[in-house]
Amino acid sequence: MSQDSYLLHKFKPERQDVAKGILARQRLVVSDCVGVKGYVTGIGIPAWSDDNEPSKFDAQVVQTIMQSGCRLIGKAQVDDFGTSISGTNPFLARLANPFSSERRLGGSSSGAALAINKGAATLAIGNDCCGGVIIPAAYNGLYAYRASPELLDMRGIATVSPSFDAVGIMSKQLPPLHQIAEKCWTKPLRPVKFKNVKYASSLFQDLLPIEAMLEWEVFFSTLKIPREDVATFSKLMLTQAQNIHSVILGREIDFEYGQWLDHYKPKISEETAEYIKRIRGKSFKEFVETKKKREFFTNTFQGLLSSGELLMIPTSPGPAAEHDAFDLDTFLINQRRLYAIAEVAGLPQLTLPLLTVDGMPMGISLIALPGEDRLLFDTAERWFI
Repeated sequence: MSQDSYLLHKFKPERQDVAKGILARQRLVVSDCVGVKGYVTGIGIPAWSDDNEPSKFDAQVVQTIMQSGCRLIGKAQVDDFGTSISGTNPFLARLANPFSSERRLGGSSSGAALAINKGAATLAIGNDCCGGVIIPAAYNGLYAYRASPELLDMRGIATVSPSFDAVGIMSKQLPPLHQIAEKCWTKPLRPVKFKNVKYASSLFQDLLPIEAMLEWEVFFSTLKIPREDVATFSKLMLTQAQNIHSVILGREIDFEYGQWLDHYKPKISEETAEYIKRIRGKSFKEFVETKKKREFFTNTFQGLLSSGELLMIPTSPGPAAEHDAFDLDTFLINQRRLYAIAEVAGLPQLTLPLLTVDGMPMGISLIALPGEDRLLFDTAERWFI
């Protein structure tokens, strides 16, 4: 693998639209699904890019960032089709987790995570549908943020599922991530006073392997943050979220890409192909009924929090799994359950690289009520760094 094979397009020289600005010291990489003028906005499948014209404009978030002096280093590889959480793409370079080549890199914004880890970029943007930014950040020791619905402009970013698409941003440091988020928010957010963290203890106990749980308990015992144990938060609620997510995702993939997939039959990775096959083909009636279930789930879930409260959950069911782990299927199911919470309930999420387990990083997430995104950053900066 060449030194920068994680980049599909490397800009030489790096693009800088404005010579000076508050972001002049930052270097941005965008996932292939993010529009950049003069380049096709891809979905990780070359045949799709071959059939589409280069973008005439930058994605809206890219425009906003570039107007503040940031340098754009290029477009990074994504997993095939944007629903994969593996970090692999059968059409492109084989990328490796920098902490262990035997572990999954995480996707879909796998190349962007590597660009930051290797120091080529300080910031990355991708589509966080199916945990596309949150997951690779958690597996690679990075911070990542998923915004409240419509708080970051999705225009110019390839859709996976309109119901769950969201701009995701990742960085090795929290302050520049916070700075970029505030710069790109589409509306001002009211200040919210922090009350406490609701700790979903049952999820940690049920999902984490014993070695991860031991590391977490040691770390958690040192935290002085005000918190309340929510032992009633169960895997049943996760399963409900994941079932809702898969029905809506499958129907919207059919609508957006179904005809193209059926016509070209691209040879996508086995894991991605199996997942897409499982979720596609839902009836319109089931789609409508599931939309109603989503509304009920959202109201119920948001009712667990009051203004100023945050929910704490594991970002993933442990550190990145080994490629041939005997319990990989269980790991993947639980990973999809975890990312479904914020996506189905329409909540902002911030993952923090708080743990190291057997040399591998692991993320812990804070989730807030819609529009209380600033509270995520303020709380993390006060209590966790």
